[in-house]
Amino acid sequence: MALLPPPASLLLFLKRYPGYYIVAHEEPDGDSIGSQLAFASFLRRRGKQVILLSPGPWQRKEIAPYRSFFRDTLSKPDVDLHFGLVVLDCASLSRTAHFASILEGLDSAVIDHHQLNGMGQGIVQYIEPNSPSTTLLIQKVIESFGESPTPEEARYLFLGFATDTGFFRHLETEASESLELLSRLASKGITPKSIYRETFGNYSFESRRYLAKILSTMEPYFQGKLLLTHILHEEYQTFGSEHRQSDPLYQLLLSVEGCEAVAFLREEEPRKTSVSLRSPSTLNVAAIAQKLGGGGHKNAAGYITSLPYQEAKTELLEQFRWLFGMDP
Repeated sequence: MALLPPPASLLLFLKRYPGYYIVAHEEPDGDSIGSQLAFASFLRRRGKQVILLSPGPWQRKEIAPYRSFFRDTLSKPDVDLHFGLVVLDCASLSRTAHFASILEGLDSAVIDHHQLNGMGQGIVQYIEPNSPSTTLLIQKVIESFGESPTPEEARYLFLGFATDTGFFRHLETEASESLELLSRLASKGITPKSIYRETFGNYSFESRRYLAKILSTMEPYFQGKLLLTHILHEEYQTFGSEHRQSDPLYQLLLSVEGCEAVAFLREEEPRKTSVSLRSPSTLNVAAIAQKLGGGGHKNAAGYITSLPYQEAKTELLEQFRWLFGMDP
């Protein structure tokens, strides 16, 4: 299935303003940060001013080197009303944390590859759920202007694709066009080996202890179709943010025989639990995330609740009871 091309309204929007604020969702990942960095570079090459914004927190090691490129605060009086706003990797400004109220009212556009959860934010929308990453949509925007990514932009774009696809593992029917797009990035001198080391290598010893702690909590539900893991607030706080690397967790658990979904609950504060959901094939975990106020795509989704762990777990299991049509 061919990916939708950027709408003409988006290309006009990107010509209209002298500058742009570019923001993405809280808890940034490789796809959101890679999209923002590549898009900012492209717009600056076209003579635009760009201000990169991220609400953080910066917990993923593959994005840590880029933190200094972003502002984490912006006051309402300092907002330039002559600028446009581009929201990347999420279809709602509400997912940008404190920036939502600050940037509200600006003419805006959205570029995202997630299913819409309610009405999307923006006068212009380029939303393509069949794309495995937002970075591929940014590449299509760049090429729609008759240009190609620079080597630096190509690296950012490949980084986002790699993290959102588990380094190609989650590609499905969109693989053909995705790989064609990636081949053009590789022609800029970007090697999969270097990106792999950046995204999936050089983990700290403490991060492996963090992973072991989570694995020790694994519980099977629904005849092993769901594997649920967690970490409580007290234990969570003993690990520094630079060591809380959970991406390898999903690869391990999704390879378990009979597993159709994985849930990881992080009780980050007494009244704040982050829930990450993954599935290896056709099960749509985004349907659950959307019902509980979050979003994502069918194989990777999540949400944040004000419930403590035990109540959040009970609520989640009730949703999976509905999805699987059976008792835990």
